[in-house]
Amino acid sequence: MTRELNRLNDVFFKYLLGDEKKKSLTLSFINGILNRTGNDLFTDLEFLDKELTPITEAGKVSVLDIRARMNDGSQVNIEVQVCKDPDMARRSLYYWARMYSGALHKGAPYRSLMPAISINLMDFNVFEQYTTCHHSYHVHNDETHDILIGDLEMHFIELEKYASETFENCVSLNNGSLTFLINAATNNGRC
Repeated sequence: MTRELNRLNDVFFKYLLGDEKKKSLTLSFINGILNRTGNDLFTDLEFLDKELTPITEAGKVSVLDIRARMNDGSQVNIEVQVCKDPDMARRSLYYWARMYSGALHKGAPYRSLMPAISINLMDFNVFEQYTTCHHSYHVHNDETHDILIGDLEMHFIELEKYASETFENCVSLNNGSLTFLINAATNNGRC
């Protein structure tokens, strides 16, 4: 008997995109999701400790799936979530805040903070009000939509929608790494 491999399985996902030997695959994946091209491409990364220790003794320990520092100093967190989590947006923002604030050391000026980027691959739909699969968020002015600061960037990719979308609706996500993961995201192992 053969079973299909669920490529969204945490162990496989971390093996695929969190391995030093596969840095080029991880870079391709991140650049593809973030639509980075030309001079904006990330060209290198360093995998970082995935455990974010709490600030206080009573605080919550957070363990990220994949965390890396990019060649420009930005940090990227890639999370994969198979089981539906109604608090996914809050969870992602919490992880982002911990990653961002943890980069500032005592006495360092605030200008030394670098962008933090969260990429969330979800094998379920969170944003029922939207038909597209890729949702990108930043901090912007409500009236003019000018971005206040580019340090916050959060991406949510609803894989159920991706699997049913046309190329035109999800062109930004058509890279080999994501297609590989999604084509194998079957009902096997889903919550």
